[in-house]
Amino acid sequence: MGASVVKAKLPTKTKPAKGGNVIAGITISHPEKPLWPAAKQAAVTKLDLARYYEKAAALMLPHIAGRPISMVRAPEGIGGQRFFQRHVLAGAAHVVPVRIAGEKQPYHSTDDVEGLVSLAQAAVLEIHPWGCKPLEPEIPERLIFDLDPAPDVPFDSVIDAAKEIKGVLAGCGFTPFVKTTGGKGIHVVVAIAADRKHPVSWDEAKAFALAVSESLARAHPERYVTNMSKKQREGKIFIDYLRNGRSATAVAPWSPRARDGATISVPLNWSQLKKGLDPAAFTIAAAAPLLKRGDPWKDLAASAVSLQTAQKKLAKL
Repeated sequence: MGASVVKAKLPTKTKPAKGGNVIAGITISHPEKPLWPAAKQAAVTKLDLARYYEKAAALMLPHIAGRPISMVRAPEGIGGQRFFQRHVLAGAAHVVPVRIAGEKQPYHSTDDVEGLVSLAQAAVLEIHPWGCKPLEPEIPERLIFDLDPAPDVPFDSVIDAAKEIKGVLAGCGFTPFVKTTGGKGIHVVVAIAADRKHPVSWDEAKAFALAVSESLARAHPERYVTNMSKKQREGKIFIDYLRNGRSATAVAPWSPRARDGATISVPLNWSQLKKGLDPAAFTIAAAAPLLKRGDPWKDLAASAVSLQTAQKKLAKL
């Protein structure tokens, strides 16, 4: 049985802040509450998070609208208890409930700036959408290769890995896109499409992602693994293909992370991915110039390639 989705409008223009603790029409309670405490940087408050979501909405919403999301809430900040939630948040504004086959309760989603700011009001510090088509949770739209390094692997090695997987995916006909994760990893992402006679299933998407990942692990077993066992990952990079299963998620572009420093997951141009890059430098406090520079992922959806065609090309590489 397929899933039905409440129709959602795609994002339009964002509304300017009215000042004080009212952001995009949403009143932020306890605006001074520090969600990321002061350390090397000033504390990031609940109001700061709301303002960030408002400014980032135009870039974030194309990756969230019409898709079910999972959320990490931390009402007392990153030092307090955290809640991982998928279903509709009670009391949240501008919710788009997404019905999922097999789930009694609808998943949470939103398609406008008010809905995004209301997540700040609920102390949602991370947003993780499905990689499905908008309004079609049973149809995968993108593949996500999560390069997750062991603690002793330097970030420059992760950069090299991203460029290597980019080459494999380009050989399959894709146009790969890249972003930081807000941590020590990198996401390489491609858009997929189905041919007219054969819709893409989640099992097929996951199987192709595994095939790409295993091809790299076989070619360079000293650098890559596809097994998530911590013992096998020592000194290596885990290529996490599991992000591509049904109901699996990955952190959204521009989403903050519930980590020290209030880091954010930032889409990059490939030319920016070079040795010496420090992903910890991408933070809520430093986001303003990043948000103004344009969207490196604006052509992602339009770049979709038939998964069936990519499968044939992979077999020949």
